[in-house]
Amino acid sequence: PDCILVDEAQFLSVENVNALRNLPYDIPIICYGLRTDYRSKLFEGSKRLMEIADSIEEIKTVCVHCNKKAIVNAKFYIDSQSGEKVILHDGSDKIDLGAEEKYIPLCWNCWRV
Repeated sequence: PDCILVDEAQFLSVENVNALRNLPYDIPIICYGLRTDYRSKLFEGSKRLMEIADSIEEIKTVCVHCNKKAIVNAKFYIDSQSGEKVILHDGSDKIDLGAEEKYIPLCWNCWRV
């Protein structure tokens, strides 16, 4: 192959990342993924990639509340009484797939409030 492209790299295991790094080919490997989970904790795959990547490039996005740089992919639920989004800061580290119905990009200040 001319290139290996890995999406959702945060879900890779340490062993997966090491295996990619140790491929005997002289081809580029490009990984896309989140750095941290909704609790602001590094994913296992992301942590290992940060440790051994030749280069890291950030794809920036903006906070949905204040338009500053978003750094947390915040998980939320809709309060049944008020109908408002309630941001979760703690909880399970179990993978919970979803998109706009569960996660929003927030800056640190909007996430920690």
